[in-house]
Amino acid sequence: MAGLDPERFRALGYRAIDMIAEQLANLPDGPTRRPVPTDIRHRLERQPIPEHGADPFTLLDRVEDEVLAYPMGNPSPRFFAWVNSTPSHIGILGDMIASAMSPSAAGGDQAATYVERAALTWIKDMLGFPQDAQGLLVSGGSMANLTCLAVMRHVMSSGGVRENGMMNEPAPMVVYTSQHGHSCIEKAVHMLGIGSRNLRAIPLDSQYRMDITALREAITADRAAGLRPVCVAASAGTTNTGAIDLLDEIADLCEAEGLWFHIDGAYGGFGILADQTHGLYTGIERADSIAVDPHKWLYIPVECGCAIVRNGTAMRETFSLVPAYLQEDRAEPWFSEYGVQQTRGFRALKVWLTIQHFGLEGYRELITNDINTAYDLRRKLYARDDFEVVTAGPLSVTCFRYVPAGVPEDQLDALQRQVVEWTNASARAFITTTMIDGKVVIRACHVNFRTTPADLDILLDTLAEAGQHVLAIHAVA
Repeated sequence: MAGLDPERFRALGYRAIDMIAEQLANLPDGPTRRPVPTDIRHRLERQPIPEHGADPFTLLDRVEDEVLAYPMGNPSPRFFAWVNSTPSHIGILGDMIASAMSPSAAGGDQAATYVERAALTWIKDMLGFPQDAQGLLVSGGSMANLTCLAVMRHVMSSGGVRENGMMNEPAPMVVYTSQHGHSCIEKAVHMLGIGSRNLRAIPLDSQYRMDITALREAITADRAAGLRPVCVAASAGTTNTGAIDLLDEIADLCEAEGLWFHIDGAYGGFGILADQTHGLYTGIERADSIAVDPHKWLYIPVECGCAIVRNGTAMRETFSLVPAYLQEDRAEPWFSEYGVQQTRGFRALKVWLTIQHFGLEGYRELITNDINTAYDLRRKLYARDDFEVVTAGPLSVTCFRYVPAGVPEDQLDALQRQVVEWTNASARAFITTTMIDGKVVIRACHVNFRTTPADLDILLDTLAEAGQHVLAIHAVA
């Protein structure tokens, strides 16, 4: 069986675009997220490998009925869970074109190389990072943080870590993050051989930022115990509350203590583009490395993260290993010498296209709108007596509770979970819970340019209706 002829492929492509456009057009009025029916789930996951090929138009019909109809839900304007943004239209098309080209974007004289260089230049500009820093597009924030911390380990080791691993280190390395640091930081210290025993979760201040005094005391105590502090992993927008650590003060401390200064900006890093929050990022330009996620607040289709390291030479020393079959005269190193992957997808095209489509002005407007949407939600919460705001950080995350009159405090945690479960099952909105100060709270995150004030009203009305439904069931029981 050969490939499709051009006309048949073109017709198939038109069909696919029609399906995508229809799905996006129906987002405002459609369900946010629906459970996959048992029969469809079984067909999807239990289908035996086919002996004979199928008609591609029939396959697209099946995709429309069994795949597109049951998404995760994040393009919907009423998806408030996690930090999964809605994808830009031009980014969707960029992904399609990149798939058609299907290059290995490892490096070399091809358009993908120059497109990625341009995209990285723009991202460094956005973050105020020097242009001689080295960047790399990766799968997401977890890989971006791991990549940056691998360079940190190489630089901060006593030498020979590539050959000997951690065996020759004179004392265990210690990494510091906050109690609201992302779980991928802990995953990274697992994978790098540093170990979770040597990861310190520093207490938070009243604004849920890393407490600088507690950080300083922890570093002093670890040195006194014969350990070796090597890195502070700060947050430029925590997932839990959107808090931005005091980056400039942490930079001062790292400089004084001789520590690597890393920033996890996967969610909030691009909040620097909004005028109302720009000043909170002072010090970001002093970091030794930073991880950001274009597939979050740049509205790039998944997957696309970005690792940026100030010392590009150290980044190459950490990862470069060129096998004989790839050795050739190179004017410049390949991207594959700065990270784990050799064969790399053409992630840069959707970034390059989307940044050009929106421009800095467009991004300022979109990100500011997401932040203002969070502020609008808080105003609506404050105006009601059945909800209370728990956190109101500077970015687009709000944590709150459903607190109807007459419900004892010791029952509120369970009530939040039940209300969210009922709301999500309704498919009118999708939202999740988290833990703040030992309490279960409802957490809303806004990274969606499709969300309107009416969507916020639907969310709160649905949550309240869910609460009354749950309380009525308990009253009957």
